[in-house]
Amino acid sequence: MERIIPISDLKAAVDEAYEKFKSEHVGEIDPRLGEVDPKDFGIAVVLTDGTEITKADADKKFALANIAKVPMIELLLSQYGVDELIKRSGKCTCCHGPELKPEIGLSPHGIRATSAVQPTGDAVSKWNLLENNMIDLMGSAPELDDTLYKRLTEDNEKVGVIDKIAKAGYYLFDDAGLAVDLWTRQLAMKVTARQLAIMGATIAADGVNPLTGKIVYDGALSQNIVGSLAGHGPHKSNKPWLVATGLPVKTGFGGGIIGVVPGVFGIAAYAPGLSPTGFTLKGAQALKYIVNRLQISVFASAHVKIDKDK
Repeated sequence: MERIIPISDLKAAVDEAYEKFKSEHVGEIDPRLGEVDPKDFGIAVVLTDGTEITKADADKKFALANIAKVPMIELLLSQYGVDELIKRSGKCTCCHGPELKPEIGLSPHGIRATSAVQPTGDAVSKWNLLENNMIDLMGSAPELDDTLYKRLTEDNEKVGVIDKIAKAGYYLFDDAGLAVDLWTRQLAMKVTARQLAIMGATIAADGVNPLTGKIVYDGALSQNIVGSLAGHGPHKSNKPWLVATGLPVKTGFGGGIIGVVPGVFGIAAYAPGLSPTGFTLKGAQALKYIVNRLQISVFASAHVKIDKDK
């Protein structure tokens, strides 16, 4: 079964979502970000053929934050494959009890994932691989927010992240200092909603960047990446999300959110006001409105096609 959605309907849904939520003043800005305009709000959709629909602040730069886990999972799946990566995930001490998970202000899983990226013991080569992978997925380079990177690094030192990881017996695959630093650097990378939508479209297009045409990774892994988004998205703190939207997403404290509809598009939004559990409120509302308005869900039986001639 196939559902045809005119691109005019998609554009209308994006416009409506922006108009519906643009005047809302909701959420709190993460204090680690410094000066941020609370009125910032942008939406971007990129189809698997490279067609772009952007609205308002879609090219405004913000911190990638925990959305860095999206390119990370793709890279780890590419290096290890699904079965081996699952085996390595089983080494996580926090799986044996929440009391073993170090409370450090950062995602310990992000640190651990960074430690697993090959090569080990070589910070420069590992960082080059991480950064170039982001560039391939987005089709353009993110940039480091030096101020945020410095602030996060200082916070790490105050909290004693490395000591707490060691005390908890938290399993890493590389030097703790190296892994903490490179994960922190990923959090501080600045991107735009448009770049995130392109990343989502690359995943939706089975690993082929629709703007550059580059084959970034084995397309067979896309289903596993989307599965990871569904399994680790905001439903952990916002339980009805997948039921209400049918859209696997990832959010970050920078105010960004990225979603993927396989074979159709990548979608993203930016609005810095966060919920108490740390996801963008207006951004999430916008994405929910768009997919609900068009009745798009990754769990629906009908295959969706966007008709650009209508």
